[in-house]
Order: sequence, then C-alpha cells, then structure tokens
Amino acid sequence: MKKFSILLLSLCLVCQVSDIFAAQKAEQEIERVLTLDECIRLASNINHDVLINKESVLLAEQRVKEAKSLYFPTLDFNFNISRFSNDVATTINSHSLPAIVLLPDGNREYFYSAKLSLWQNLYNGGRTKATNKLAKLNYEKIQNNSDIKRNEVIGNVRINFYKNLATKEKIEVYKKYSKKSKSATLKNKLEIMQHQYEMDLMDFLVLIGLELDTKVDIEGKMEIRDLDLNLQQCILWAYQFRPEIKTTQYQETMDNIAVNLIYMEKFPTLMLGAAYDYLGDDTDQKEKDWYVSLNLNLPLFEGGAMFSRLKQNKIKARKSAIERSQIEEKIKLEVRKAYSEYEFWSNKVSKIKNDKSTSMEQELLNIDIKYNYMKSLIDLGLAIGRQ
Repeated sequence: MKKFSILLLSLCLVCQVSDIFAAQKAEQEIERVLTLDECIRLASNINHDVLINKESVLLAEQRVKEAKSLYFPTLDFNFNISRFSNDVATTINSHSLPAIVLLPDGNREYFYSAKLSLWQNLYNGGRTKATNKLAKLNYEKIQNNSDIKRNEVIGNVRINFYKNLATKEKIEVYKKYSKKSKSATLKNKLEIMQHQYEMDLMDFLVLIGLELDTKVDIEGKMEIRDLDLNLQQCILWAYQFRPEIKTTQYQETMDNIAVNLIYMEKFPTLMLGAAYDYLGDDTDQKEKDWYVSLNLNLPLFEGGAMFSRLKQNKIKARKSAIERSQIEEKIKLEVRKAYSEYEFWSNKVSKIKNDKSTSMEQELLNIDIKYNYMKSLIDLGLAIGRQ
C-alpha cells in the first residue's frame, strides 16, 4: 500500500511538472500580448482598408492644389531648330508641340526659333472659383468617407476583440471543469473551443494588419458600464455625428455647383496674353517679334450639348436629395435596432451581476451575455457615430 501511494504521488508530480513545462512552452511561443487600445492603434495605422482610404484623401488633396493653379498664369517656352526647303511658308503643327512653328519659304540649312509666352485668365464667369470650391468639397467628402471606413474598422476590431476574449474565458471554464470531472465530452469541447480561438485569432490578425505567422494573445476585460441613454437622444446624436449624413450633404452641394458650372459655360472668357519670338538662321538673318493680346471668347452654339449636360446635372442633384432622405431613414432604423439590442442585453446583464451560480452552464451563459452586451454597446456607438 505504501509503495502504491508513493507511485501515485510520483505520477501526480510528473503530471504537474509536465503541465508547468507545457505552459512555459506556450508562453514562449507568444510574441505579443495585445490589449484593446493597442489593437485599435494597429488597425488605425496598418489596416489595408484604412490605408487605402488615406491614399484617397491624399489624392483628393492634390486635386485641390491642382484646382488652385487655375488662378495663376501659364508660362511656356518653346525652342525649335529645323532644316527645310519650302516653296511657300509652312507651319509645323502637332498636338505634342506646345506652339505652332512657322517656317518661311526658301532653303535653310539651320533655322531656329525661340518663343516665350504668358497667358492670364481675367474672367470666365466664375468657373475657376466654382471648380476650386468643387475640389474642396470633394476633398471633404473623401475625408468623411475615410472616417466612415475607419469607424467601421475600429468597430469590427472592438467586436472581434471581445469575441476572442469571450472564447478565451470559455476555454478557462472548460479547463476548470474538465479537471474536476475528467469527462471526455468536456475535453472534446475544450479542444473545439481552443481550435475556434486559433481560427478567430487569424481573422483578427488580418483585421488589425499583423502578419498571419505572428504569435499573439489578447488581454483585457469585458467591463459592464451603467449608461444613462434614451432612444430619442441616440437618434439626435446620430443626425449630428454620423459621417454618412455629412457625405450626402457634400454630394448634394457638389451637384448644385455642377449645375451652376454648366450655366457658367454661357459666359464669355477674357484672357490676357503676351509673347516674345526670336527667329534666326545660318545666314545671320535674325528677327525679333513680340505682342500683347487681349482675347475674348463667347460661346454661341454647340448643338444643344450644354442643355443636355445641364439636365443631367439637375437629375443628379435631385437624386442626391432623395438619397439623403433615404440614408436618414436608414440611420434612424439602425439606431432603433441597435438601441433595442442594447436595452435587451443591458437588462440581461443587470440580472447576472449578483449571480453566484457555480455551474459550468451558467458560467458559459454569463460570458455570452456579457459579450453580447459589449457587442450591442459597440453597435450602438457605430449607429450614433460615437465610439
């Protein structure tokens, strides 16, 4: 009997030592332990969707700078050298050349010309100002769309973080009860839960932008907060903070400006230009010319194309107004559903706060309730546009 007790004690010690070494090995494999704040920071900096939208914002910013260049004059310099034999004067004219080159009659071994020209737009019916305003509104719209995508990504990070945290807590529950009962069913459930946790972590790594071969674990707590919220207040917040409403407002304004731009095509364009020409050949024959010109262009008729473009932009403006109303109704529905979910799970959480039950089923249920409460709170924050 004494030998049997010693043998049993030795086996227990071996098992404990094996568990310790297994735990140490698992800890050594983990490269990073991620908190929620760190996950949000990573996703904001390296998530692919966020980065793509940041590039779109930079592109729109450059278009604003391009539109500003319309206020400044254009300055061109052209130099040409030719050999020719002409019976009559001719010109070199090509779309790839910045200016038309005039070649006189006769034979020339070398003929060169240099031209410096400057043109300044004085008046075009307000098209330059409208184009700049349109570019700025487009930049603000794209910046707003970038904020929408960033909010979506951060919301998904929060939800998936708490989902993985709930799975991790369930694993601990299964471990605790499987040690007590040594049940094969519980062991299988534990293995399934651990496998699910590993799979979900892969999706989470893609979401926050880390490499798939990074060994990570998460650390945090599902904190229950008492919030004083009501439905009407949440709807008002949504109308105030949701970026989607701002996007429709930008689009509606841009469409109205586009309509005005078509009207402005009927106005004349007034430009001031100046140029200096220097011509010469191998016979020391040289010529210097200059001019200052005031140019007025008034469009009269283009086959009705302008009226067709005007109708197209008016239709787009009406469409934007309808879409704005549609998005407002959609947001109101999202807020109502999110608030209803939050209210339901908030009531469930309040019932389990003082629950002292020690059964495995109740512990697992409590974890699910806390996770769904956190998810409903995040969804409500997304619905009203506040994290």
